[in-house]
Amino acid sequence: MNKLNSEYLYIKDQAQLNTYCQLAKQADVLALDTEFVRTRTFRSHLGLIQVFDGREIALIDPLCDLDLEPFWQLLSDESIVKVLHSCHEDLEVFKYYAKRLPTPLFDSQIAGQFLFQGKVLGFGAMVAQELGVELDKGEARTNWLKRPLTDNQLHYAMNDVKYLLPLYHKLNEQLIEAGLQQYNLDEANLKVKQKWQDKKTDQLFLDFGNAWQLSSRELATLQELAYWRLSVAQEKDLALGFVVKDATLFSVAQRRPSDINILKKIPDLNPHETRIHGKALISCVDKAKQIPEGSWPVKVPRLTDYPTYKQSFKTLKQMITQRSVELNVPMELLATKKQLNQWIKWVWQVPYAEVSDFELSWRYELLKPVLLKWNEQHSL
Repeated sequence: MNKLNSEYLYIKDQAQLNTYCQLAKQADVLALDTEFVRTRTFRSHLGLIQVFDGREIALIDPLCDLDLEPFWQLLSDESIVKVLHSCHEDLEVFKYYAKRLPTPLFDSQIAGQFLFQGKVLGFGAMVAQELGVELDKGEARTNWLKRPLTDNQLHYAMNDVKYLLPLYHKLNEQLIEAGLQQYNLDEANLKVKQKWQDKKTDQLFLDFGNAWQLSSRELATLQELAYWRLSVAQEKDLALGFVVKDATLFSVAQRRPSDINILKKIPDLNPHETRIHGKALISCVDKAKQIPEGSWPVKVPRLTDYPTYKQSFKTLKQMITQRSVELNVPMELLATKKQLNQWIKWVWQVPYAEVSDFELSWRYELLKPVLLKWNEQHSL
């Protein structure tokens, strides 16, 4: 039976879900949120879906025997703007469960960055600032997979979309007035495009911040170890760190032990990890030893080792900062430190450089004159 409440529908019945989704298709905007649990697991486990079409709030229980396809179809309906706040983890949930992502997307956190000089605000803080409502966050760390859900949990979940819709309307008006509406939509939908890109598994060693310390031979070993760990994490639905920690893989890659006894003598290695996964770790090392030298990864460079990097970075940042003032677009959104370094790596053709966000997004046309001028002055 569906929980009765005048403020929301708690949907556990297929007929009611179908009816709600049919009516929601008529909306121009949908406020969305998800509640999930992800502590030790590789994937987020979906516990609740919240949606507000401006007419009625629905709390959809995905743990019931429901066919969620009618709701998933709403995600890709291009005639309806989907509003989320800080969408990163929600997008992961939708990608896994729905095999589709919400488009077009409006992320209220990104909108806030455009409007509030790049400041990143949580949902509660933004609702308080913009709507004058203080939200109770007491259920933020609750177990959304346990049933039955309490009235407090459901009320908390309801508020996440109840105030998201009016927040959208207020922020959108401000964006239009500031001439930033399209940039905001483009940035949110860039996040969607990036989320569709599956993780590259042939260079997992790049996820290790200290990979630059390793030789090419050691990188080949680390790649084997990291790929094995990812496979185990996916198979057992365990977070990477709950399979084997980064520090363990790094130490094994450096020392490349030939047997279990040598492995156990590596300082600071977790005895539990070596006891459970010792044979697998040695197997990865042995496999890496069979890789011919010509197939070893190129050593990971550091930009700070390039003699002209420091001044080149400073100049690029100064030029784009001036451009952000001219455009009235916060520097925090126009170019992060990561994006500045991304551009330098791409122009300098540094090993493992990826196509810059500048070229793939709304930023390029705004920054093109500055970027081309910097290229002339600072190309290697």
